[in-house]
Amino acid sequence: MAKKCALIYNPKSSGFKIKTFHRIINTIKEEGFDPVPIESTHPNFLPKNINTINEQFDIILTMGGDGTVSTAYEAFHKLNGEQKAIYGHIPSGTTNDMGPNTYVPRYNPIKATKQLLNGTIEDREIITINNGPIAYVGAMGILAPVTYLIDKSDDKKDVGTFSYIRYGAYQLFTNPKLYRDIVKEPYQITYETNERIIQTEAIFIAFFNGRSFANLRINPKANMCDSKFEVAIIHNPLEIFTLLGYSIFASNGIMSSSKHMTFSTDYLHLTFENKKPYYPINCDGDPKDILANTNELEVKSAGKVLQLTGKRK
Repeated sequence: MAKKCALIYNPKSSGFKIKTFHRIINTIKEEGFDPVPIESTHPNFLPKNINTINEQFDIILTMGGDGTVSTAYEAFHKLNGEQKAIYGHIPSGTTNDMGPNTYVPRYNPIKATKQLLNGTIEDREIITINNGPIAYVGAMGILAPVTYLIDKSDDKKDVGTFSYIRYGAYQLFTNPKLYRDIVKEPYQITYETNERIIQTEAIFIAFFNGRSFANLRINPKANMCDSKFEVAIIHNPLEIFTLLGYSIFASNGIMSSSKHMTFSTDYLHLTFENKKPYYPINCDGDPKDILANTNELEVKSAGKVLQLTGKRK
């Protein structure tokens, strides 16, 4: 008897095409699984229905953008270690950072489906920020909110990744809270790991648990199963270009830079001393008001997800 595979799809994701969707269903059948398409009717669909879907299916595939993965991680985090169905994600969004993070193509969902169903199962970490799970990134500061503010420009489906660049450039010159105000008055922060306590200033802060973010290489050697995550702290505008250079040309991505700017850890506590970021934290491309009632962040590994991935080269 074929294993049952739930295919949870988001028809509003920027890369969704009905012809491709039907080909994916056929691909699942060809690989020996019994596909059951389930439309995600609202942003919180999987977390609300995870208990039932987890019991009824052997595999749960989501199809959508990186925000879809974030919602899935939230759902599996709620299971508190009682995961039965193996999880996998088919990229069909705008940037699709979870493609390289799971060793499958960013923009070829049919090939990605085949590689997932013939790949491996990893016991991946769930990283939490103030107990809220993220899939691979939480970012704040200069230009960090662009990936979710762009939804208001209504052009992601038309021009794809370039729309981020175009909209980001427009916001850079018209929205002082995304750049000028932060450079003029940087965040005064204190952060603590298991190894050190540092007081410094910053204009951009991010926590990563993956290989790439916004099509930039973060850490090509990242291991999402090792209980560690990467941290990037940019102190001034010049360091933005420094890290961009590393992300494009360095074999280890931005992790080739000094520990002053990037490092790996399994725990981080961060306090904003003078002001908090104006916009919510960008978590996997979507806003989360984690700092609404506090000026402190605690980032740590807090659980596991059994996840299908392609074969790591």
